[in-house]
Amino acid sequence: MLRLAPRPTRVLAWLLATACAAHAGEATKAASGAPDQFKLMIGSMLMSDYIYRGISYSAHQPSVATYIDAQQGWLYGYTNFNSVRFSTSPAVEVTVTVGARPTLGPFEFDIGAAYYYYPGELGPELSNYWEAHATVSYKLTDKITLAPTLAYAPNVWQTGAWGTYAAGTLSFDLSLDVGRWLFGPTSSGGGVSGAGGGLPLPDFTNWHAGLTFTYRVFKLGLNYTDTNLSKENCSIMTGDLGALPGGIANPGNNPFGLRSALCGATFSATLGFDINPAVLGP
Repeated sequence: MLRLAPRPTRVLAWLLATACAAHAGEATKAASGAPDQFKLMIGSMLMSDYIYRGISYSAHQPSVATYIDAQQGWLYGYTNFNSVRFSTSPAVEVTVTVGARPTLGPFEFDIGAAYYYYPGELGPELSNYWEAHATVSYKLTDKITLAPTLAYAPNVWQTGAWGTYAAGTLSFDLSLDVGRWLFGPTSSGGGVSGAGGGLPLPDFTNWHAGLTFTYRVFKLGLNYTDTNLSKENCSIMTGDLGALPGGIANPGNNPFGLRSALCGATFSATLGFDINPAVLGP
């Protein structure tokens, strides 16, 4: 079976080198011009359901989020706070990202690394992990943008399994996303196969369609998301405490055939705002 995982770090390294070359060209052109301006964006959002790559991180309950995005030249730092409902009961999900956003002709890059931190988790199992990512955006027209993404994490949710995520986004009046998440075997703590090795987390595809309506600084989003995960595999991925027995048992990592509804078709809405403090009046 074809897998994307063997050399994702090489692809990320190539994209980073290309982005650096792009910035070098920009720096040469701008050497006699004005210095790069500092940019700051602050936003907050209320979600009817926090969906991440097709999986409900809020157990189909409302969630709130706040973010700060600061950029100087082509370098940026981003911090996001999201309320979540995990089996380990973290207080919040904190995402800290650093990276670069250079431009090369019609291409806009976003290359960096994110750390997902879940403070206050109960029990010995923790979910914190880091992930490198690269996105290249290309405007096909003034209104249509194509943006493929590649991300790689060496130890997803501290299961011992690597994870490679590849996705493509097509944005016009309607935003369409399709992504595929592939995983390696977990450590022995995540289950052991008959051959004595770790068990792989279930690979899956997710998709999303969304409409966003904007009025001044406010944004209203209407979204549809789904995955091809079975309810049994959804239970494996989420550790859902509300999962119910009655499914097909997996002796390795789902011996009771628990079934979760956190990965199926979901309609959700978001309401939020984005503010640039520099343009606010006195």
